[in-house]
Amino acid sequence: MAEEAESEIQPRKILSGQFDPEDVAFVKHFLSHIGGYEVVTSSDGVGLIKQLKSRPDLILMDTAPQGNFLKALEIMRRSKALQGIPIIVYSYEQSKIKECMRKGADGFIVRPCSPAVFLGKIWKVLGAESRKEVTAASFSNRYKKDIEQIDNLPTLPTVYTEVDRLCKNPDVSADDLSKVIETDPSITLKLLNLSNSAFFGFTRQIKSVRDAISLLGNKTVQNTILSIAVFEVTKNLGDSAGLDKNEFWLHSTAAGSVARFLSTKLSLGRDEAFTSGIVHDMGKIILDSLYEEFYAEVLTRVAESDVSIYDAEEDVIGLNHCQVGLELARAWNLPQELSEAVAYHHRPSMAEKDKEIASLVNLGDAIARQLGVGSGGDQAEVKPHPAALKRLQISQDQLEEWIPENQETVDKDKAILSILKN
Repeated sequence: MAEEAESEIQPRKILSGQFDPEDVAFVKHFLSHIGGYEVVTSSDGVGLIKQLKSRPDLILMDTAPQGNFLKALEIMRRSKALQGIPIIVYSYEQSKIKECMRKGADGFIVRPCSPAVFLGKIWKVLGAESRKEVTAASFSNRYKKDIEQIDNLPTLPTVYTEVDRLCKNPDVSADDLSKVIETDPSITLKLLNLSNSAFFGFTRQIKSVRDAISLLGNKTVQNTILSIAVFEVTKNLGDSAGLDKNEFWLHSTAAGSVARFLSTKLSLGRDEAFTSGIVHDMGKIILDSLYEEFYAEVLTRVAESDVSIYDAEEDVIGLNHCQVGLELARAWNLPQELSEAVAYHHRPSMAEKDKEIASLVNLGDAIARQLGVGSGGDQAEVKPHPAALKRLQISQDQLEEWIPENQETVDKDKAILSILKN
């Protein structure tokens, strides 16, 4: 009974992120001495994310742009681990209310306000009302529906969007497709260069987009244009936390090559196997470029602790590249099989519709790492998932037997990277 009584009087914990030192001091002093709460503070968004391990009962944050708090808000509301923890914005910038609510805040306290009002709103969330009643249902619905949008998320070229629309009609003509593709000279040139490369292995020269469509088929052309488009929209994203993009794309290409090899070897006919490898780690590019201040800590953890980048992401920021990659895939309206390759390549048994393509990419990722081709951001050993081997009905011994063929395929396909990137 004594232990129960003691646990009942433990103070609730508030994690406060305020940029101005005076605000930091005021919030901590007021909420701890007057409100009786335990207060953990941070002066910027990066520090706020680091302090999440303290498992707060409430997060109180500023909107000062110097502190990068709104990016931290985006990350926090994508973390399933924080479900049910209310986030209240405490700011002078009343104009930011809609933006903060869109990003996932549960409330907004406009400054200046009287100490009584400030404390009263905090008490309303942490006092008599259950925080789960206050936030869990609304957050869960937001998360499941994926209605949030990452700011500055890259968009695919309109030519791919139109090709995707046309290819939904199985009777679309090569003439109609070629007219759309030829509106983009850069994509047209890359498609022709790829069509004439050893990647496809045609013996005669392909001189027109129409010829490429006739020989490759609509589905292969669609996936090829998507691969081209991914490079087009990501090469100028700007800021970086330090992810080596050359090594990253080399690894992604190798994973796609292995997935394509396995699809052919097993007679699966998965035209999208190579493209699935290209896009499978796209969440890392988004985290590295759009959340660079936060992702830098992830890369540091990988370098210093020799852990996988997946585990470092979960540990440092509370979400992983698969989650973010899935949001990107949905924003791009990619086919479900590609979305599942992005979301479940580490856990292929979790795929809802297409465990086969997720399994191909899982093995592609593992074998590319085994061959030492490029880098996904870490040097951790990744073994083929047992569920992937079972789904594709192959053994570890068979994979080992095919290593020389995989090496040959990957070496041959390296040449197409220069076409895709330039």
